Amino acid sequence: MDPSSGRPKAPSFLSDLGKATLRGIRKCPRCGTFNGTRGLVCKNKTCGAVFRRGARRRQPPQQPPTAVSPPPPAAVRILTGSRSHLYSVRRGEPGGHGRCFVELGVSDAPVPTAEGTLVTRLGSSRCYLPSCLKVATTTTEEDQCRHVKLALACQTEATPLALKSSVLEALPAPPETKETLWQLATQPTGPLVQRVTKTSLVVKCKTSPGHSLGYLHASFPGKGNASFSCSCRAPQKGGNQEEEEEEEEEEEEEEEELPSSPRCIHFFACLCAFASDDDLAQEFAEFLAGGEGGLPLPSLGLGRGGIFWGGG
Repeated sequence: MDPSSGRPKAPSFLSDLGKATLRGIRKCPRCGTFNGTRGLVCKNKTCGAVFRRGARRRQPPQQPPTAVSPPPPAAVRILTGSRSHLYSVRRGEPGGHGRCFVELGVSDAPVPTAEGTLVTRLGSSRCYLPSCLKVATTTTEEDQCRHVKLALACQTEATPLALKSSVLEALPAPPETKETLWQLATQPTGPLVQRVTKTSLVVKCKTSPGHSLGYLHASFPGKGNASFSCSCRAPQKGGNQEEEEEEEEEEEEEEEELPSSPRCIHFFACLCAFASDDDLAQEFAEFLAGGEGGLPLPSLGLGRGGIFWGGG
């Protein structure tokens, strides 16, 4: 009897395939199971052998993580040259440019007792945003607005910007403006200009009913926004609704603003501070060249000495 008679016969269309080979498969060296040559591990689950020479799927190249700029600080302590603690605090939600002032201090309160009157020292807080302007003790959190709470948690200090005398002398502004800037810069109440965020600055000003602290906020938001804004001027529309409502309650323009010039004196103060530092001059080169509503300034030779006013 033919031993091959018990095997199933191959279909006729497979009769001319030739001799069978092991092309495309290989035997597992551990358990002997046949696997495809592209397999990464043995398909025998009880074996678990790993084929190091197996073809691996190519992974797309990983893109470097995009650098995300940290959000601007919610509260920044202002350098005042005195014992008072003054803060520049964000008015609205993160991302807005509007800021207000918060003052933290200590006050003495008389407390009558059976043995006489004792003086107790209490912490006090004052938010200068018109919508929540009030004086409150810090004994309970219910008495504090959100701006005061941000100031209490503040761990950031403003960056003072020096002012160079040669820059002020070369400033294309009326003599009255230069004289006022000189007087403000030489006062011992902190620097003339301080930077609190990338786009916001605190500028020293003359005290007035609208700006009793002697400081105000100025902003250089950059391209696509208003070129320059200052709290001494009327607020412009188009911002956040909450900020617009708060800005509508802001005080009117100060007396020191030049009536014949479209630029306020605080604008000149900021430009002088930018032109007094090489890095800032490069960052705000478009403003110093007259673009974005700026003012073209002559070449001032920033590296050739001069007198710097850092405040304090």
